[in-house]
Parts: sequence; structure tokens; C-alpha cells
Amino acid sequence: MPKDDLMEHASSTVDFYALLGVEFESSSSDIRRAYRKTALKYHPDKLGAAFDPEKFHLLQVANDVLSDPTAKAAYDNARYARLQKVRQEQLFEGRRRQMKEELEAREKGGVGAGIQVGGKRPREEEDEMGTEIRRLAEEGKRRRREMEEKIRAQGGSAPSFAEPSASTPPPKRPADITPKPAAPTKPEPAQTAAEEAEEEDEVARLERRIREIAEAKEKRKADKRARKSGVYVPADTPSASPAGDWKARLKEKGIHDQKDTSTPVKRPDLNGLKAGEKPLSSPKFSFSPKPRLVPQAKDEFAATMDRLKDAEKKRLEEEIRRKEADSPL
Repeated sequence: MPKDDLMEHASSTVDFYALLGVEFESSSSDIRRAYRKTALKYHPDKLGAAFDPEKFHLLQVANDVLSDPTAKAAYDNARYARLQKVRQEQLFEGRRRQMKEELEAREKGGVGAGIQVGGKRPREEEDEMGTEIRRLAEEGKRRRREMEEKIRAQGGSAPSFAEPSASTPPPKRPADITPKPAAPTKPEPAQTAAEEAEEEDEVARLERRIREIAEAKEKRKADKRARKSGVYVPADTPSASPAGDWKARLKEKGIHDQKDTSTPVKRPDLNGLKAGEKPLSSPKFSFSPKPRLVPQAKDEFAATMDRLKDAEKKRLEEEIRRKEADSPL
């Protein structure tokens, strides 16, 4: 995929890691292995009528973006910014909910009017919120540094990421909403070389099957066009000679050729003259055209029918010769 298209797809809001079923820290080999497994799962030969071309194309885009170091760094940066925005919105929503509950408690004349419903003082809440925000900021800086070092080690140019401004006050968050610790993921067992080769053979077989189906479809279309043109010659039958057996075609039309009435030519014996024999005279060859068989018309109607048959025969011969001349060799 071109570099410009990769950078354009890097700004996508789709979670490519969840789509391929890999983690943020997965290596390039793990991403490639996960792509092969997922592609086999959504392949058209396996799904048939339920095949989703958009889903299959999105898998290819995810593999291309996460396999390119520069595009992966840009995608990770945009993804981290989106996650931060979602967390801030959750914090603000929780703060509004807590303020509403506190206001309702005050209206009802609750004893703890000066204390938040959660049971913690505002000062303690602000301290915990500031600590969590600082932790998130440090985690983001650490990830950016690791990504830049990884790209620099691979020989690519590290993208520049803008550091958060120190003058911007960090957003506040209530104490009752704390980020849930990520569930520990079980390390995926390393795939053997035999399994990888088997998966690659399966992918190659499926791709070869798709090409064969496409070629058979094109061949059927070409045969159909040839039949419509009237000069169709099947590929599995021996091709006709350029001259063609036009006499056989005339016989199919019901028109028989005239018999040869010329006198056969005699020639001396090839083994020479025998003793006591006189040499034969030299053979006579006739170069005159063969006499046409003139129909013995008993009446005028029979002569007219014979002439019509001769004319029809000539017309069919000309038509057959013209078709044979126009047909490809």
C-alpha cells in the first residue's frame, strides 16, 4: 500500500488491535500471525454467501498499518488521544452526576450536606484526581519515548509528538470513578514453523482457487461470444484445415458433385518392359476442362430446375469459401 494511503488510514477510528485480536505491545511477527488466522476466518471461500468484503478489506488495512513503523506510531498516537478524551468525558460525566446527587441530598436536608455522597472530602478527591492525571500523563510520555526509540532502532524517522502544555490545567475527575486495572492477558503460545507453513499453504491454495474460478469464468464468456459470432470452434476439437471440406458440406445440403467422366491416363509399367513386349505409346494428357454434365432435359421445366440447382451450388460454394477465408486459422 502506498505511504500516503497508510498515513490516511492511520487516522482511522477503528481499533485495529481489537480487530486482529492482538495487544498494544505485540511484535510484528505476532501481528502478522494474527492477520493470517483472522483472514482465513473471514475468507470468501470459507464464508460463501455470507462473505463481507468491507470486513476483509479492513483486515488488510489493519495489517498494513500495524506492520509499518511510521504508520503504527501515528495510529498509536491518535488512538491514545481518543482514549484520553473518552476518559475525560467519563470524569466530567461522573462529576456532574455526583454534584446532582449532592444537590438532591442537600434539598432533602441530609445531615452530611457539606460532605460528598461518596463519603470523601473534596480535598481528598482533588488529590486523588491529580495523582491519577499525573500517572496517565507519565504513562503517555513513556509510551511515546518507547515508540520513538523502537522506530529509531529500525532505521526509520521518528515522528514528532507534541508534548502536553504545562500551563493547561489538568482535568478534574471524581474519586468514585477509578480506572479499572487491565485484566492480565495470557501469553499466546509460540507457533511452530510447521503450523506457520501449513497456514501459508492454505492461504496460497485459497488464492489459487480464486484465480482458477476467475479464469474459468473468462473462458466461458469468450466461448459465448464466439458462438454468437458464428465462427465458434471448440478448443478441445481438432481445428479445421484452411481450405475446409466444402464437398462434405455440399453433400449435407443435398447437392452431389458431378462424376468424373474423363478417361483415365495409362502409363507404362514402372518396372520396365518385359522381353518380347513392344513399348507403349507415350501417354496422352488432356488439359482441356472436364466436360460438364449437361442435364438431359426432357422438357423446359426440367432444364430450368437444373440451372437453378447449378446456381444454388455455386452460391453455396462461394459462401463457404468466403466464411473459410474470414475465419481465423
